[in-house]
This record gives sequence, structure tokens and C-alpha cells, in this order.
Amino acid sequence: MPRPDPQEPVVFELVEGDPAEDGAGGAEGTGPDDTGAAASGRRRLRLPDLPRRTWLTVAAVAAVVAVTLTTAGLVRDHQRAELMRTSPVGVASLADPPEEVWTLPFDRAFGRSDFVDQPTVVMDGLLVLLPTVRRDYFVLPPATGAADPAPAGFDDVTAVDPASGEVAWQVPVGEDPECGPSGYDATIRTGLLTCVQGPPDAREVLAIQPDGGTSLRRAGLSDDEQLVPGPAGLVVRLRRLGDPVEPPPAPVCDPEGVCDSLLLTEGRDVRVTGEDPLTGAELWRERVAFEPREAASCFTPWTGTDGAQELDLDHVTASAGAETVAVEGCGVQATLSADGVRLDTAGERQAGRPAWVTELGSGRFAVESGSSTSFLVDGAGAVLGTVAGYPQPVEASPDAPDDLLFPSSMNGAGFDAVREDGTVLWTERYATRVLLSARDVVVADRGSKLVGLDRDTGAEVWEWEHDDPRGLGLFRTVTDGETVASVYLPQDDAARGELVAIDLATGKERWAVPVAGPVVAVDGNLVAITPNGLHGLG
Repeated sequence: MPRPDPQEPVVFELVEGDPAEDGAGGAEGTGPDDTGAAASGRRRLRLPDLPRRTWLTVAAVAAVVAVTLTTAGLVRDHQRAELMRTSPVGVASLADPPEEVWTLPFDRAFGRSDFVDQPTVVMDGLLVLLPTVRRDYFVLPPATGAADPAPAGFDDVTAVDPASGEVAWQVPVGEDPECGPSGYDATIRTGLLTCVQGPPDAREVLAIQPDGGTSLRRAGLSDDEQLVPGPAGLVVRLRRLGDPVEPPPAPVCDPEGVCDSLLLTEGRDVRVTGEDPLTGAELWRERVAFEPREAASCFTPWTGTDGAQELDLDHVTASAGAETVAVEGCGVQATLSADGVRLDTAGERQAGRPAWVTELGSGRFAVESGSSTSFLVDGAGAVLGTVAGYPQPVEASPDAPDDLLFPSSMNGAGFDAVREDGTVLWTERYATRVLLSARDVVVADRGSKLVGLDRDTGAEVWEWEHDDPRGLGLFRTVTDGETVASVYLPQDDAARGELVAIDLATGKERWAVPVAGPVVAVDGNLVAITPNGLHGLG
């Protein structure tokens, strides 16, 4: 049989009846219709007359294909949900409005007018709540005789399963506990939690494992030392070096209480030591030199017996983030990585001005000291590049590329989208901050409006406006990769909080539900932290 001409059109015709009636089993050129076909220059091919079993097989194959496609979609959804569980802003699904599925009351509820200032950390998928104190908007000096309010929250360090609300474990803590690392939005994760506790003359180090196992040792502090929790489960020891310095003369003040500035030219250095919380072994050591400074950082608030402030030349404190420890005190300021690398000295520094270090995530930091340029620095203190403006940490969906920074502009209006090499891709001049860096869009805050900006060009893809933003402040966002949910919290007693879900592709509002406090994402689950306890949303 000759090969058909590829240019010749082929017409399919469904022929009814018995093929045998067409002659020779329907052989070519013998049927009554073939003459017409030949005359018109076209061949008409019949669909085969297949047995019923064959047609059933074809239908079964089609069904299998449909099921396979559906299964593939379900697999993709499952993979996306599992990916979201790895992120501090990831939720397994925001397709439907969440409902309360469990409640866990605090040992002591926060007062109605209190700000819910609950420190948290995530350990092995568990939401861990640390001891807290009741926060008031006004701090009264001791001279008023007002008693400190009782702490709110849980009595012990408490780990909660975010899916079920069950308490996984609790660890009692001693007097005046200080635990870390921790934050207030459940974005910090750690494999070891440390608490420094006990009276001033008998401080102890309590190390807590993700399963609730503990280890306790004495801190062994001298009179001029203090111990604080550090990043990555470390503890940090601070000690002033050298002989005490005589205090300077008191500043001259006029009758209206306006005083001359007080410049301190002499002071003591501080030794900062990172220690293993389990053994007390020294892991690293750094000496922070005293620098002449105005005395504003040398006053300890409300320490005098009459309620006045007093000058403390040895005043020094330290606070831990996820990857850094910041040391501040009278004449000293430094930021060190968890490995003890000094980060604030990277790049050029303006004389007489301290440098500020911002954690950007993924082992990157921004260092700026009052100039219009910030240095990008890695964990080893090496400068990766420079950018104009002041980069801020941005929450990112785990399926988004990690290729952009968003420094705020020097005049405070808008921000730039910048690559790590300093290349500016686009500029946004109306939004105040980036709320979420997603796969295809960047979600930004324009006051009462949210906008989705194209990740590559900065062009506005969509805009969403809150119906009634009065009395509400935008707290944070969470995402499932397809939807962004924004948490709005009340700024006064008249408003109520709200969780609003918006489609990332179109900006269309999907749903909105009321909330009574901050909402955080833990292991793909939503948990609301309210004045009276925790509420699981699912």
C-alpha cells in the first residue's frame, strides 16, 4: 500500500451497518461510497467497529487518566502543605475560613487593658510559651509604692501541640527566670532553650530539650558578672574588665531642669563569652572596648530610693535574637553572631556613631551606622555588598525565590527591590513596608490598602482595601502559597481583631473571620494568642 500523501486531507466518516454489506469486509474501492470519494480526491476512513469489551477498556483507561490527574493534583496540594509546614509563616491551607477547634486557657489571664506580650519559640513543631510578666503602658517608679502586677500566662515553660492543643510537656522554672531565644510572633526556632533563673547570689542555667528533657547547673557568677540566654541555645556571660572608674561631676542644670550634656570619656571594657549551656564550657570570647559616649546609656531607670534615676557606669545588658546577641551598656555597644563573630564592625563606620545590625535570615545581616548605605554581611563578618537604604527582614513564602532584599528608602518613603549585588530591579514609593515575599508577587502595605506587586517588575497586579480599618493595626501575614491572610489587631477597646484572606493571584477577598489576639503559624497550623489563653484555628 502506498504511503498516503501527507498533504492529502483525511476525512473520517462514521458508517452505520454491517461492514460485510459493503463488500469484502469493507475493502478499499469496493463500497458504494468509494467511487464518490475517489472522484472528489479524498479518502474516507471509517472508525473501527470494535467489540463492546474494547470500548469498555477505552472507557476504563479514560477513567484511570482522570483519576490520575486528580491524584496528581492532590499530591501537589499535599506537597505544598508539607512545604508550608517548614516556614514560620506557612499554613497548610487557607482555602476555607478557619473555625476554633481547641482552646487552652492560661494559668492567669491577661487584664483587659494589658497588651498580650507573650514570648514564644518553636521547638520540633511545638509552640513553646515562656514565662511572662504583665505589661502596662505606664511604668511607675518604686517611690509610688505600687506593687508589681502578678505575671500573666502560664506558670511554667509550656509546650503545646498546635494541631490538637494538647500540652506536650511543662517545665517548672525558678525565681526571676529569663529564657531564650524567643520572640513574639513564633518565627524563632531553636533546638535548645535556655533559662537563667534563681536569686542573684545563686543563679542557675536550665537547658530544655525539644522533648522536655532538662539539664540544670550552677551559673558560678562572680560579683561583677551576669549571665543571659543567647542565640541558638547558648548562654552569654558578661563581665566588666579593669578597675572601677570614678564617676564624672554632675551636670549643671538651670532652674527649669535643663541640664548640660554629660560626656563620659573613661570607662571599662566588657568581655563577652559564649558558653555551652549544658557544660559551661567556653565556646568563644570577645572583648568590647569602651568608647567615649554621652551618658544617656548609663542611667538605670528608677533605681534610686526616692524614685530618681542613678548613674551606673557599669550598666550593661544583652538581648538575643535568632542568630545574634546584642550587647549594650554604658560606653559599649556590639552585635555578635552565635559563633562569636563581631558583626557591627563590618564595613565602614561613621566615627562616634554605633552601628546597627539587622537579621535578614539565611545567615545574612544588614549593618548600618547612620549613613545612607548599608552593608550586607554574612555570618563570618565578610561584606557581601552594599545597598542604598536600610534593609529590613521580610517574611517569605517557602516557595518564593530568595533573591531580593527590600531596603526602605533614605527619606522613609517606600522601598526598593534589590538584588544582593546592589542592583535595583524596581522601586515602590507609596507602600510603607513589605508584608510578604511570595512566589509571583510581593505583598505590600499602603495603609488601609494592600497591594500585590509583580515580583520581577514591581507593576501593580492587584489592590485590596479594608472596608473599615478604623481602630485596627496590621500585625503580620501568613500564607499557604495561594492565599495571604492578614492579621489586624485592635488598637483600642472599641475595635475587634480580624483575619482576612486574600487571593495572591487576583487580590480578591476570600473570607474574613474575627480574632481576639495575635495569630501565629506553627507547623502549618494557626494559633490565636488571646488575653485568656490559646485558641487553635482549623
